[in-house]
Amino acid sequence: MKILEETIQAIFPDFDSNPDYQAVDREQITQACELALKANTLPEKTIVRSLDVAQILADLKTDKDTLIATLISDGNLADLYSLDAYKDIFGENISKLVEGIRQLNKFQEFQVERSSDEVQNERLRQMLLAMTVDVRIMIVKLAYRVARLRHLKYEDEAVRRQVALETEFIFSPLANRLGIAQLKWELEDLSFRFTHPEEYKKIAQGLKTKRIAREDYIKRVIDILQSLMHKHNIDAKITGRPKHIFSIWKKMKRKNIPIEELYDLRAVRIYVDSIQTCYEALGLIHSHWNYVQQEFDDYIATPKENGYQSIHTVVIGPENNTVEIQIRTHDMHHHAEFGVAAHWLYKEGGKSFDHNLERSIANVRQMLETSDDPDIFKEISTELQSQHIYVMTPNNEIITLVQGATPLDFAYHIHTELGHRCRGAKINGRIQPLSYTLRTGDKVEVLTIKNGQPSRNWLNPNLGYLTSTSARHKVKSWFNKQNRAENIKSGEALFHREVRRLHAEAVSIKALIERFHAETEEAFFEDLGKGRINERQLTSALQALNKPVSIPRRTPQIPVEQHDDEQAFVIGATNLKTYIAPCCHPHQKDDIIGFVTRGRGVTIHKRDCANILHLSHEEQRRLIEVTWDKTIAENPSYTAELNILAFDRRGLLRDIMSLLTMMDINLVASNTLTDKDDRTVNMKLTLELNATMALGDLLDKIEMIQNVESASIRAI
Repeated sequence: MKILEETIQAIFPDFDSNPDYQAVDREQITQACELALKANTLPEKTIVRSLDVAQILADLKTDKDTLIATLISDGNLADLYSLDAYKDIFGENISKLVEGIRQLNKFQEFQVERSSDEVQNERLRQMLLAMTVDVRIMIVKLAYRVARLRHLKYEDEAVRRQVALETEFIFSPLANRLGIAQLKWELEDLSFRFTHPEEYKKIAQGLKTKRIAREDYIKRVIDILQSLMHKHNIDAKITGRPKHIFSIWKKMKRKNIPIEELYDLRAVRIYVDSIQTCYEALGLIHSHWNYVQQEFDDYIATPKENGYQSIHTVVIGPENNTVEIQIRTHDMHHHAEFGVAAHWLYKEGGKSFDHNLERSIANVRQMLETSDDPDIFKEISTELQSQHIYVMTPNNEIITLVQGATPLDFAYHIHTELGHRCRGAKINGRIQPLSYTLRTGDKVEVLTIKNGQPSRNWLNPNLGYLTSTSARHKVKSWFNKQNRAENIKSGEALFHREVRRLHAEAVSIKALIERFHAETEEAFFEDLGKGRINERQLTSALQALNKPVSIPRRTPQIPVEQHDDEQAFVIGATNLKTYIAPCCHPHQKDDIIGFVTRGRGVTIHKRDCANILHLSHEEQRRLIEVTWDKTIAENPSYTAELNILAFDRRGLLRDIMSLLTMMDINLVASNTLTDKDDRTVNMKLTLELNATMALGDLLDKIEMIQNVESASIRAI
């Protein structure tokens, strides 16, 4: 009981006094400490104990939930307590934190032989950040790594080297990037101790005072400076730090000088409100202490190339020790820490980075920098947004892909021929469909056949095989190189298939040839076969030319002269602003489509406008149905009959109904006939559809349901 009480007090010193703690909070804290103590008595599965990690985080004043999650994330408890069990005891928030901590604690992707590959190292850092849906998980992981390094001297040489190099190239830069200085310096110093033991010893012996003594010295210098500024009515914030061993070594190496010639083993920063006050503070400091002339730099008057601004000076302080003093405005500091001149950018060499991810990291750093509130860690528990995902090859090489990428995108990213021959994929050891959406941290193995070739289905946006413009271009290029006669034959087959599915027999081939600006029927089929016209474009055209008769129509009164102020309406949203596109300048006689712009409403194009036909896969998502007829726009629904042929199985009807519900389609009536002899099912579903519904998309999704053989639709 006494050990439990001591543990609670060590990790939660405000356990008895914090007014925000409810009875349930105190119960959870007690249970978490009990579990962590229990983990210490179990046969050791991992070297690091969660109690040690929680103590590190308690010193950082992290929030209650993070400390509880850390305590119960001990590796010795993983097989005894599932995430569901933790959810029942501690709630969903803490359970999710534990899940993320466990995931990062399984990290074993760094390879010593690749430690000099900075591109891979940076991708690995970004991958870890992108995997971290809550920034607190990464902070816990960094604390776990500090605890691991403290125990590292008891392990084998190979393990010491692996862990130390992994820390130096991956985790120390991450702590630096997140702005957690206390973890950063210990990660750097402890890993440096094992990667460069001789240099570490030499520098440690060269420091005449212990770190604690140096910290006390810095506090004395800050007190003197505070008094000096206050005496002359200068409002200043002053912080200080003794330089740690790894940082000293880096500077010695960079400048090629011995430790005796370093003037910034002790450093202080002064933050003021204006540039004028910077120089006033500098004058006071130079009048109070002598300074080293050759170490004076005015980066305010002459900023660095990356925009960094600050005054640097080295003075001879108390006890004849040198002290580096930096003077800057709060705005300059913000720019240095969070702008293009961010400390990690120029210290780490300004490598390429993920803009969305770094923007969210900058927000985290700013909050950490400007708040002393222990609950700040809870407040910043938002997702670290990334515009990319980071996946691994079977050899642990990290590949950067766009969000939403599939195994097929991955295959084409590796090599064009690998994409062509791809027929399947294993994700984390399990077979997944080629349309599977990859996630950061996935390990992808491409399954191929010897003489494979791409499928035309891969170009159908509705089927979700490819999201990368580059991969789609490679597939189109392959078809472009095929025999013309084969492309014409394939295109004609595709055309007749879609006509049957949409019951668009009344649509003339001539109308389609004119719509897509093809010179002849053969040229139109060839464009279909090559993928120049994709299935979505074809079905959209067939649907537009085969308009349901049940939609109310009135013949628009076309004026003798066409004016620029002709108005079109977005179907189902007539209040949205629309503008006539100057590239094709459609009139009321033209078949039209809308394109959602960024900030200017919806531009109205002809459906066969070259700019519309050549939109990228991503841009096609911004197309929207429009009409000249306001009556249709305000009353866009009509009735259609969906016919489905399938092989019977348990749950088939449920899956179809779920899809219709997901697509917000109203089912008016249904009639299902099952042939018990051949186990086939014929379904006739009467649907109420919105005019904006892309029928090709609906049919493609229906046909992707297991056991569905074919689907077709007609307006009634």
